[in-house]
Amino acid sequence: MPSNTKIKAVIVDDEPLAIEGLKLRLNSLEGVSVVGEASDGDAAIKLCHELQPDVLFLDLRLPGINGLEVVQILQSDSMPLVVFVSAYSEYAIEAFELNAIDYIMKPANLGRLQKTIERIRERLTPQHRDLEKFRLLKALGETSGLAISDIENWLEHSQEPLPSAFDKELVIKNSDNEKVFVPVKSIRWIDAAGDYMCIHTAGENFIVRITMKKLETMLDDSIFQRIHKSTLVNIHCVKSIQGLKNNESMLDLGDNIKLKVSRNYSDAVTAIVSNRGGENTLS
Repeated sequence: MPSNTKIKAVIVDDEPLAIEGLKLRLNSLEGVSVVGEASDGDAAIKLCHELQPDVLFLDLRLPGINGLEVVQILQSDSMPLVVFVSAYSEYAIEAFELNAIDYIMKPANLGRLQKTIERIRERLTPQHRDLEKFRLLKALGETSGLAISDIENWLEHSQEPLPSAFDKELVIKNSDNEKVFVPVKSIRWIDAAGDYMCIHTAGENFIVRITMKKLETMLDDSIFQRIHKSTLVNIHCVKSIQGLKNNESMLDLGDNIKLKVSRNYSDAVTAIVSNRGGENTLS
């Protein structure tokens, strides 16, 4: 890309102040022009089709279509470069830092943005385009747990939902030597019993020989929360949480099922409330 050509940027964030702050910083950099801004994924896609920007500064958490879904829908030979902007470090920032596509923590400082723009200018050349796409796929694969081939297939079929790296069903052999398909979402909680795990659903219980560590890798950690060294709970089955002494808590799952959150896993309560969308507690 010629050095005298301005980089056209579009900013996507659902916070107006975040957009304004990033816009002011980018416009203060030589050779950058913010040509559009959007507060949700649908508007971002429309702007990209209309304006054909060079780079998209994209928040991951958006109303409706999220940041990853925006990337999916925009996939094409003319797709803009993507810089993820987020207030959350848990999105494997290291994976993005090691790849061509950048990952910037909010609020972005001017020096950090300058380095990002320098990288973008270098990569806005034909020979870097294919490499850029591969590295983005690789980064998304590392953060989502999916194989690059799975993500490529998903990108080619935009009407299909994003595949999951976690099992949707567990195949369990019961006492009658039958293989039973147990939907993961039907599991209420799991606890250890010696060398076995007891998987509890609303209708029945299953005893399986597997380690807790192995079972955790098969389950989505945004749904199943460890509350004790030997207990996992489906956070969507929790009816209420009662605080106890010694930084412990009691979870009520209904049907007279109560599970204790041990002191060593007290952060689980905060995680459960957060993942259930309860940033504000009313009283």
